[in-house]
Amino acid sequence: MEDWALMSMPSSVNTKMAAYKEGLYDPGSGEICTKYIPMSDSTVQRHLYYAYPCIKDPGIKEALLESEEIKHFPLDGQELYLDLCEEMKVIPVRSFHRGLLGEVIDLKYYGVNPSGVRAMSIALSYNRYVRRIDLTSNYLSEDACYHLGQMLGDNVVVQELILSRCRIRTGGIKRLVVFFASRPLEELDLSYNELGDIGFEHLAQQILKGAVIKRLNLSYNDLSSEAASSFAAAIEGNNKITHLDLSWNKMSSLKGVNEFLSYLSESEVLVNLNMSWNNLTISKILKKLLSVKTLRVLDLSNNKLSRLDKIAAKTIANSLKTAKSLHTLDLSFNPFYENDAFLVVSKLRNRNIKLVNLFMDNVEVNKKFIKERQEVLQLSFRKDCKITHGPVKHDYTLSTADIREIILKRMDYLTGHGSKKNRLDIALYFLEKIKNYDNLQPRQILRDMKLAGRPLDEDLVGGLIDIFPGPKLDKGDKTLDLAGVVEMIQRLWPDRKLPPTPEPEEAEPVVVVPEVNKNKKKK
Repeated sequence: MEDWALMSMPSSVNTKMAAYKEGLYDPGSGEICTKYIPMSDSTVQRHLYYAYPCIKDPGIKEALLESEEIKHFPLDGQELYLDLCEEMKVIPVRSFHRGLLGEVIDLKYYGVNPSGVRAMSIALSYNRYVRRIDLTSNYLSEDACYHLGQMLGDNVVVQELILSRCRIRTGGIKRLVVFFASRPLEELDLSYNELGDIGFEHLAQQILKGAVIKRLNLSYNDLSSEAASSFAAAIEGNNKITHLDLSWNKMSSLKGVNEFLSYLSESEVLVNLNMSWNNLTISKILKKLLSVKTLRVLDLSNNKLSRLDKIAAKTIANSLKTAKSLHTLDLSFNPFYENDAFLVVSKLRNRNIKLVNLFMDNVEVNKKFIKERQEVLQLSFRKDCKITHGPVKHDYTLSTADIREIILKRMDYLTGHGSKKNRLDIALYFLEKIKNYDNLQPRQILRDMKLAGRPLDEDLVGGLIDIFPGPKLDKGDKTLDLAGVVEMIQRLWPDRKLPPTPEPEEAEPVVVVPEVNKNKKKK
């Protein structure tokens, strides 16, 4: 029904003439009463006997007495969606409109208007083609979650619902899951939605009532051990999940996690379990978890296994033979010791263990592990096996630096580099000094270096005297033991030697020539 009003736009048509033609106005005799002559226009119009035109019925009678015409739409929901968008005055989403005729509606990162979800949900309620809806990274308000929940109650064809990063939170999940107990789902992705323990409680209640969700992703939702306890109670009588992702939560308490994993281990359909990034410290319950006959992929990376009781690796190694279907085991980034990693990989020598992929990235191993890994991979039944590991710890001890060598090499560098005019060989300097002295005072060394044009720092000379101490003087001054310095120099630079000292020349004998007396008279 269109809106109407008494006020209308002015028209060039004479209204009285139009009303007269429709029989709604009578102009009268045409005679003018003399008493009207002095009256103004407005006074005449307010006169009791002035003939106003009748108002045409805008549709009130039809709206009240006649039933509204029922519109019929095809089951695909396309025409219904366009009609609802026109009624709600929202812009239709072309991708959604086209997707109503296929099995997949992909609107991830589309930026869907939350108010437009109502039209989408109503259109999907009658659709019999769409099996998968992907609304990743679209903001869904509580009202949008309500309409999606109502749609899931009416439509049993939709089997996969991807709502990752939709900021659903507690209020949204409460309205979304109201009909989960009465219809199955193949996949439900609620990752990155900040559900928390309170929000997860609404989903747990639906699972407790009989909701069947085969692939469930609850990563990045701030779920603690309290949520694990609620999950345990929910799956105690309804354990139908085949793929479960609980990564990037905070299930660190043993009480709730052990209870949850205990009930989950009784599953007969579990195929894939991801419990990474949860700060887990579990150990004994791993034996029961690995005994699930259908389990193929187990991700326990980035936890704290073996941090407290140090028996998690032993439990895993001894339980591999009971894991009949286990294909991939991820233990990366756990604080295992070298012997823990060796124990796990050594179990792969057993032909009955069906494990194919063993990931232990960033787990420190030793040479013993490397040798064992090579031998395991050379086995005929392990040709397709993949084993990763972290850094290799070498079996050696690091030698400590010799401070004597460091100081002497530093002094040699400072005195031996620079202009050729001022270069000084510190080794030859000490070899020269030991010829005349047994000990040297630091001030004497500093003076000699200054005179040679290669001054040294007092702390450096003091450090040399501390590692080669000589006898103290009467006043308590320190001295340098030249014998120790020379011994170290001969070890460091055995080729540096003083030039040989020439032997002293023998004095030539003085020949005394007798004087001849020239004045002697001849006989």
